[in-house]
Amino acid sequence: MSQQEPLPPLVWDPRKVQISGFTTGVYQIEWLLVSLVIFYLVVTGAPQTGGLATIIGTVAYFLFSLLASRLKYFDDRRRWLLILHTLVMIGFITWFLHATHGVQGAMGSLYLLPVVTSALTLGTLATLLLVGLIAACYLLLFQLGGGDLLSVEGLTLTGANLVVFLIIGYLTAALVDAIHLSNRMLLRMATQDPLTDMLNRRAFLELVQPFHADSLRSRRAFSVVIVDMDDLKGINDRDGHAAGDRALLSVARCLNECKRDSDLVARLGGDEFGLFLPNTDEKGAMAMLERLLEHAADELPRISVGVAAYPQHGEALEALMEHADQAMYSSKAAGGHRVSLSNVVFKPAC
Repeated sequence: MSQQEPLPPLVWDPRKVQISGFTTGVYQIEWLLVSLVIFYLVVTGAPQTGGLATIIGTVAYFLFSLLASRLKYFDDRRRWLLILHTLVMIGFITWFLHATHGVQGAMGSLYLLPVVTSALTLGTLATLLLVGLIAACYLLLFQLGGGDLLSVEGLTLTGANLVVFLIIGYLTAALVDAIHLSNRMLLRMATQDPLTDMLNRRAFLELVQPFHADSLRSRRAFSVVIVDMDDLKGINDRDGHAAGDRALLSVARCLNECKRDSDLVARLGGDEFGLFLPNTDEKGAMAMLERLLEHAADELPRISVGVAAYPQHGEALEALMEHADQAMYSSKAAGGHRVSLSNVVFKPAC
């Protein structure tokens, strides 16, 4: 288990992934913007009017981005700060274009940078709204630059650029949404049993580890349970695999219904299920599982259950699962459809 790559979060949050995963990219886009502006000023020279203000404004914007990257203040609770960054980027581009040659110059395509930033991090709706804002800034700059919006040249220039902004923003945001959908599907395949929709063995062990570590630190009792069907092979041979699947689903449904919100349950493989019961000693676990067998006697297939508890039967999770597995086989040997407690006596190291 320790040699496997860790699982990603078992609940896929697209907004959180977009913001936390692309924070560095936002700064890189801002620094790319500053680099392009500086390169333009070096090649063409600072404008005769307001040249010093243009240089000071560029340096101030770079310092703003640099300070933000050092503070690392983006997270899923401060989404509005990322929106603020994008708006500041639009404002800086508009101010720079107004100080130079406007949207009719070589730098008019700088607006693509905030469009892509928004599409990658803020989603489709926010991107379309920002494209609307960029369109207003673009038309204002075109008008201030002496352009005629009603001329063929003006309509062609502004219309073509705004359509490009809109298409790139929408397609980039749609691509990001498709990637998140694909990731959610892959995550489901990696962590859930396809028949029962329970956690699979690997996801169960990954999720149990922090509960296990916390219980050891606080010295709180917990129990590990192994459940195995007594006659799944006989059901498959006698009634077919569809009947076997229904039997597995019946066990899964009963386990899900009897567990508490804090308990973890998984299909470990084949006809074997596992439960982790935090804050539950051996007596509580035995009582819970005996009630399960009693109340579900009419609808539940025959199962054998084994229980191991901390601290009586061990500390290591792997050892406890092995002891619970041995107790489950004791239930089978005694005739099945019963609950057995591990008979291992754990002696902690001094």
